[in-house]
Amino acid sequence: MADNLNADLSCPICIDFFTEPVSLECGHSFCRDCILNASRAQGEPTGSIACPQCRQNTARLAIRSNRLLANIVEGFQRLWQPQPAGSGATPAQCQLHQQELRLFCSEDLQLICRLCWSSDAHSQHSCTAIKSAYTACKANSIQLLQKKLNEYRDTHTATGLKISETLEHTNRLQEQMAAEFAELQHFLQQRERALVQRLRAVAESAVNQLVENMALISERCVLIEQALEEIQSTQEQTQFLREIKGILQRCDLQTKPALKTPELHLGEFNGPLQYTVWKQMLNIISPAPVPLTLDSESASLDLVLSKDQTMVKGRSKLKEFSHHAKRFSNYGCVLAREGFTTGKHYWEVNVESIDEWIIGAVKESIDRHSAFALTPSNGLWTLRKWNGNIYGPHHATESECCQNMNLQKVGVCVDYEGGQVSFYNADDMTHLYTSTDRFTEKIYPFFLPFPETMTKGVLKLFHLQL
Repeated sequence: MADNLNADLSCPICIDFFTEPVSLECGHSFCRDCILNASRAQGEPTGSIACPQCRQNTARLAIRSNRLLANIVEGFQRLWQPQPAGSGATPAQCQLHQQELRLFCSEDLQLICRLCWSSDAHSQHSCTAIKSAYTACKANSIQLLQKKLNEYRDTHTATGLKISETLEHTNRLQEQMAAEFAELQHFLQQRERALVQRLRAVAESAVNQLVENMALISERCVLIEQALEEIQSTQEQTQFLREIKGILQRCDLQTKPALKTPELHLGEFNGPLQYTVWKQMLNIISPAPVPLTLDSESASLDLVLSKDQTMVKGRSKLKEFSHHAKRFSNYGCVLAREGFTTGKHYWEVNVESIDEWIIGAVKESIDRHSAFALTPSNGLWTLRKWNGNIYGPHHATESECCQNMNLQKVGVCVDYEGGQVSFYNADDMTHLYTSTDRFTEKIYPFFLPFPETMTKGVLKLFHLQL
């Protein structure tokens, strides 16, 4: 009942207890200052006032003070809002207008007086009496803070999960890296053991041959020593001359021992050992550079391919070609013949002679006859060079990898199961950008050399020559 009476004794304009209430000819009552300020704010004629509730005009001189209503309001305030005995408390006042703060602005979240509410700063804001504002503001604040608290708790939990996922992923990558390096180390260790064993076998054979030579030489030395002793011991002249021929023949001075000449094959062990092992190592490296070829059936009409289908450049004069469903008709691009549905694959592209290009991978079902954004959402995972800068697949400033970088050769790696397309500076294998996604169909290498900007330059697939 008190709440209903409180509402009946409140001015419809300031939503607070009437102060100097006045009544219009229509019977509605307002605070004197409220109705006059409202009339001025609405630009009403100086001689009349339109009721804010029913819009009936009342002559300004016909406004009557409502003393009965004023007395009722005063009595209600004394009855229901008495001051605490001996408290000496005084209502808070507006520092700007020195009036009691009776309203709460829900837009600015601050207490205001009646004059503040009628000012330009708050006239368009939602303002309510303190008592009702307290309940609503408290409930709204609790609801807002609880919502934010729940959001931050969810974010905190999600961040914790992300940390766990990151650590798990890092551990998996570390194990994978360790396994790959272990494979290389195992290969090198095997090659080292094999070469050491080979060297030892060759050395042992050479030593054995030299030992045999020493034995032959020792036998010949014994024969010579015996001949010397025999010659020295013979004193009778006739006997010496008769036997000398036989003595010399037994020494076999005319023929040399059949000595062997062992070889250590220095070229095998002291040549370009590291390069030799590196070439042998390519048999176990995965992924090794794939020798791609371009698919002429997919090439745009403004491109021309080399005979071996490893180079592409812009066509100076368009030629008539048969229509093919695989041919791109809206972009000057071409695909490779080779596509991938599993595993890791790496290829390199020489781009040193062209200024602008887009290189990457696309899904097999890509639309080849319509204009569309070359983004992952459309099935393209690319790197782009434009105005000397390198960009990721969205071609946005925030995805820029590096500025004014003169790339000579680009490396592209597709990890089908891992859902990654990574790009590298193939000269030093510096990582440039990685795009992640989930692949569900065949993936093809993609090349767009911007034929309209090409003069004599060509885009060339790199084939590793061994």
